[in-house]
Amino acid sequence: MLGGGNSAGQAAVFLASHARRVRVLVRGPGLSSTMSRYLIDRIGASPNIEVLCETEVVELLGTHQHGLQGVRWRDLRTGAEERHAIAHLFLFTGADPAASWLTGCGITLDEKGFILTGADAGATERMPLPLETCVEGIFAVGDVRSGSVKRVGAAIGEGAAVVAQLHTFLAQRGSTPVSTTRAQPPQ
Repeated sequence: MLGGGNSAGQAAVFLASHARRVRVLVRGPGLSSTMSRYLIDRIGASPNIEVLCETEVVELLGTHQHGLQGVRWRDLRTGAEERHAIAHLFLFTGADPAASWLTGCGITLDEKGFILTGADAGATERMPLPLETCVEGIFAVGDVRSGSVKRVGAAIGEGAAVVAQLHTFLAQRGSTPVSTTRAQPPQ
């Protein structure tokens, strides 16, 4: 998971109840200036959540055929890089998209750095689904998406809508999702 705000904190706590391990990568020195204290405390109390501060993603690994297979990140203090087998990456980068690190992986951004989706995403072998980027199987929702209304309610709606689009995508590929869990709205 990428991001250090309240949305990232809420998602980390939620995902921790469903995943073996949740890593939260934050470019800043900590969470205290960007996240509510109650979320920081809940993250600290979750043994399967690891927060990596002063860390940036430098590479996504995978193919169009097999999707995301790994992520490489860099410790900004030491310059040390790590590569891990990861199949799911959630972006919570907020109103300032900070998505320039996606440059070079094929995902198109608008002039302000927001992720383009659907028909706006650009030409591919097939028309992307409305919340899908131009890289098949990679979706963007919420504030980081170009054209979003930058409101919590809209992001929640997009989060719900993307579930149906993921099912459509997997059905087109002949895959069946194991299960679907709906996230609770932010409080």
